[in-house]
Amino acid sequence: MNRQPILQQFYTRGRQGVFRSNEGYDTVARTPGLDNLFIKKTLHPFCVYDAPRQLQERAESDLSAYPEALVCFHAESGEMVLGRSVFVGADFTGQRNTFFSHNYVIPAGRRDEFITNPEKIFGVRAFADRHDDTQGKELPPVAELPAQSTLPADRKRLLGQLGFDERLFKQLLYAVMTSLTAKKKVFISLDVDISAAATSASQLLEVLYSCLPYELRRHFGFLTYSSEPQSKKHIHVMFVEKGSIRPGGGHSDKDFLFDLALGRVQNVDLQEGAHEYLDFAWEYVNDPQALASFHAFCEEVLAGAETALTLQVRTYYELCALYLIEKGRTAVYERNPAGVWQALNGYLRQPALANNKRLLELQVLLFHGEVSALAAKKLPEGETIRQMLDSCGLSRQDRLRMDMVRYLLNVLVRAKSSGQRGLASEVYKHLSAHPELFGMTMKTIFHSEQLVKQLFEGYASERLAAVTALSGMLEEIRFWTKTAPEALRHPFFVAESTEKLLRLFAREKNKLEAAISIHQFFDNLDRARSYADPLLDELDKSLLKLIELEKLSREEFQKMIALLEEKPQSFFGTLDVASRQKQEMLMHVATLREARGGLHPAEFFRKWERDEVSVQQQMIANMLARPLDADCFAHVPLVYYREDHFGQEGFQFAEMLDFVQKNGGEETLHAFIQWTMTQRMFVEGRSLLPAYRQALRSLFLENKAARLRNKEWRKRWYTVRHADFRKLLEEVRSETANPLVKLFRHKTLMISAMVVLVAAGGTAGYMLSQQKPVAEPPQEQPGDQQPVPPDVVQAQFVPVYRLMLEEPHIQPVREAAGENGQQAPGATDQPATP
Repeated sequence: MNRQPILQQFYTRGRQGVFRSNEGYDTVARTPGLDNLFIKKTLHPFCVYDAPRQLQERAESDLSAYPEALVCFHAESGEMVLGRSVFVGADFTGQRNTFFSHNYVIPAGRRDEFITNPEKIFGVRAFADRHDDTQGKELPPVAELPAQSTLPADRKRLLGQLGFDERLFKQLLYAVMTSLTAKKKVFISLDVDISAAATSASQLLEVLYSCLPYELRRHFGFLTYSSEPQSKKHIHVMFVEKGSIRPGGGHSDKDFLFDLALGRVQNVDLQEGAHEYLDFAWEYVNDPQALASFHAFCEEVLAGAETALTLQVRTYYELCALYLIEKGRTAVYERNPAGVWQALNGYLRQPALANNKRLLELQVLLFHGEVSALAAKKLPEGETIRQMLDSCGLSRQDRLRMDMVRYLLNVLVRAKSSGQRGLASEVYKHLSAHPELFGMTMKTIFHSEQLVKQLFEGYASERLAAVTALSGMLEEIRFWTKTAPEALRHPFFVAESTEKLLRLFAREKNKLEAAISIHQFFDNLDRARSYADPLLDELDKSLLKLIELEKLSREEFQKMIALLEEKPQSFFGTLDVASRQKQEMLMHVATLREARGGLHPAEFFRKWERDEVSVQQQMIANMLARPLDADCFAHVPLVYYREDHFGQEGFQFAEMLDFVQKNGGEETLHAFIQWTMTQRMFVEGRSLLPAYRQALRSLFLENKAARLRNKEWRKRWYTVRHADFRKLLEEVRSETANPLVKLFRHKTLMISAMVVLVAAGGTAGYMLSQQKPVAEPPQEQPGDQQPVPPDVVQAQFVPVYRLMLEEPHIQPVREAAGENGQQAPGATDQPATP
């Protein structure tokens, strides 16, 4: 198998380069096939070197005293870049100092060779530090990079020499792992001589690198030397010159800072206590093989997982616990059983990991541990049971499911026998959240009458007792139907659930709607017919007992009838007396739906007692349409029919007419009265019933006969074909007319009035003609006493209508009256007949 070659690139200051024709810094040689854009965009930013200040200040001429800058990072296109920059003194001119960078570009397909072998990164010795222009601008590809690790066997001792104890090393490892996802950089300043800084940094990094899981290494970038902190893309850890970590430097306030010269660590919030992976890494820091074994375990478990999961520090804490348990460290599990199961479940929930062989084997291992603990009479915690059930629900291992059912039954039996009812309740609660496992468990229980008594009846009672609303009760029935239909056939559950449902139903305000909703619920529920039918019969019996017929609306009445019509005849034979009476009244009123024409109330209510009639009348009143229409006319008299204590029949006519007018308006009132003229209950021979006639009279007299003053309505009322009704209208009109209209409305009276008018005029003329001229009074003579004549009264004209209104005792005459008060021939003392 041919492997892809490793490509090279040289960068320094020369007379000319690959990309420039004059002197300056540029790529001076490269392997053919290395993309120009990749060189410029990816490699050039890392081809840089700033000599340490202290070495520059003393003009250090020993080139080996200058630290080398080893860089390693992963490009966005997948390649791994491994390079080194070193100080090389004077350039080709001999006048300017310069540096030389040599980078290897490792194909993406080969990077795991380096990732899994840290010595192939930190032990590479095949870096060049100069290039001869005469050799051209092309470099050959290479198949391998010779490397050899220089780390001592006792790595903890090395760490101690560099100033790292256990806690500081854990802080550094935690910061490095966190930096991959937290967008924070790690800046380290070692307390060593500048000449040894690069070597120390490389050794420390190799120790850290061996502790990093492989997936983290695939994203990790570092630089072993920089004159001061700076944020560079792809670089997570940077070693800087001593004294360069200072406020206002090239780092942010949130970056992880390790200034060992000053003994200062900033922004690393590592809590006290156990840190599963950090503890493991420190424990095995001197055993690279043990670390590599764990990293291989992580690779197998996380194969195909999302990057968001594989880069989290928490992931490796959890996997470390699972790894140690797999290796036999039961103490890790016993410290937190529920937490271990929860961690395992987190990975099984990942679609890519659901069938991971290593995880499934761990699942079985943990389960067998719990079975052994139970055999030793050690009951699990409720939370552990919940996590175990979740895990079993995620697994497709049928054998494990069956074993889990047996395990749960044993836990329940032991919990109840030892009086730990709280644990038993928790087990039931968590088990019910897994319908399939719950059903399997209950099916096993129902195969044993002893287990039914011990594990089912008490639990079912507890569940039913916790239900407080009718909707909750229906959901409870749905739960048992779906998970354990065997319960619906058990007499205990049938009796308990029916009683509970009826109690909750009795508390409902709208009982009819509640009953209908329950019927609909069971209509849509599969596999429950044998349970539902007797329950619904009891429900309908309860409905008839509790319902108030007088309060049924039109829609509710129709729903009630529809409900009863579906019941078999045998159902009605089981009703008590009161319920049977209600049922009969309902069905009797329901016959009105098919009745044609007017029904005489006496016939309709013939078989019923007065209080029963009253209930039915209220039901009929509630059934009437609002607004009233012609279809309701036949039912209105039924509502206002009354029978007194002596058996005399009658109607409340005035209230009936008022009801029609208020609930139908004038149009409906007109139609209703016209309809009553054709009904025998309102007439007697050719006349209206006296009581009905009086009610109509009062109706038309309202507001001074307003209904008859309107010309259009007066015409409409006169179109009603009934002689007595028209006569009634005339009476109302006559009674409400003004006096003058009453007078002129009578023909004879009008003639008499004209005669009186003529007579009055003649009398007035005669009186005026008989008056004598008044002579001037004679001059009074002294001493003469003459009698004073009486005052002369002047006659005044009085209009005839005033005589008629102000002198009602004046009687009209048929002939002109004679003078001197003589009667006219044929006159009498009686008033003239009009």
